[in-house]
Amino acid sequence: MTGWWKREAPAARPASPVAPAGDLPAGAAASPAVARDWAGPLLRLAGLDAALPPIPDDSEPIIAAARQALKRFVTDPQRLPRRPQLLPQLLSTLNDADASSRDIAEIIGRDPALAANLLKLANSALYRRHEAPVESLDRAVAMVGVDGLRHLVAVALMQPVMRVEGGVFGRLPDLIWDHTQRTALIAAQAVRSGGREDVFAAQLLALLQGLGAVVVVQVLRDACAATKGSLPPADVVAGLLHRWAPRVGQAVAREWDLSARLMQALDEQGAGDIAAMGSLARGLALAAPQASGAMEAPPVADAA
Repeated sequence: MTGWWKREAPAARPASPVAPAGDLPAGAAASPAVARDWAGPLLRLAGLDAALPPIPDDSEPIIAAARQALKRFVTDPQRLPRRPQLLPQLLSTLNDADASSRDIAEIIGRDPALAANLLKLANSALYRRHEAPVESLDRAVAMVGVDGLRHLVAVALMQPVMRVEGGVFGRLPDLIWDHTQRTALIAAQAVRSGGREDVFAAQLLALLQGLGAVVVVQVLRDACAATKGSLPPADVVAGLLHRWAPRVGQAVAREWDLSARLMQALDEQGAGDIAAMGSLARGLALAAPQASGAMEAPPVADAA
């Protein structure tokens, strides 16, 4: 029997190969869609909201070039990020109810770069729970447990694929990476009642959309350099991210032979009605703006 992570028979409602005209999700003018905005806060945090003026004439070629490039990305497998080598074996092991945390750690240990990356993540502020540093895979496994390790492995696998220089977009790619990790954690919590498979599927779903967002920024950066035009305005960049990040993530899922369920959930991100989405899609649609809001919120001062 195939696991949830592997492509099975097509879903009843297949993923659309071509996006509708325009870049904002359906119903973007309505308040529910505004509440689902996760890209705008990231642009503000990157300092791009104020820096990008009302649309100048010379940004139109950039937008057109970016849209054409993104269409090529989602239809040409050669342009998509390559699948991490250990992904199929790790996903299979992580989805095996009989696999122990030590089994997972042994697979990770075969790749020194992945192991080092995993330890780095386990010691980051986002995951570290104790003052003493985590210096071994066995301790990392004991500290975070199998469910936590599933998330750390998925993030560690995806991180090298998501690296990109920001160029004219400054620290936006780093903010997208931070946002992606937060979204994965929130989305996983939202579907926890569905069991381990849903939890890990939700995490991978958020990572795929985050990977798509990084590709969108890369395409926009290259289009700016090629046309030597001005940056598009912030709302246009946000619209491109909302429309194309899940579509690129969907294309990556297809190329990496991931499940039709994941592709379906990414396809549903363009829907205007969250209530009509499946549980995975709904978890992502709600988690992404929550993660942005948490990043944009001012830090809480310590009580005197």
